[in-house]
Amino acid sequence: NLDNKRIGVGTTMYYPVEVAGALLSMGDAHAAQGDSELDGTGIETSINGKFKITLIKAAEFNDWQKELDFPLGETDTHWIIHGFTEIDYLETFFENPSDIYGASSIDKAM
Repeated sequence: NLDNKRIGVGTTMYYPVEVAGALLSMGDAHAAQGDSELDGTGIETSINGKFKITLIKAAEFNDWQKELDFPLGETDTHWIIHGFTEIDYLETFFENPSDIYGASSIDKAM
């Protein structure tokens, strides 16, 4: 769930896929939003549009794609970097998934 106001028309997003047979779900659009929903300004809305989905297999990766372990956005003029406290929440919090809420840290994400 990437609540980032910089992702829009013309943005190419790269999402690392961690599991074989993974699925993709899109939604959670906002009519207005700050940086994430931390400031409480995410105004939920519906979304319609056309999306082009391309699966890039590991054998076809560029050198920088081989190192990618976080979602990355690309526009004509900018890179959109996303930082997270953990790379794989399911692995880290397998035993106690509810521990995710107490372990998030902006310092770890930077």
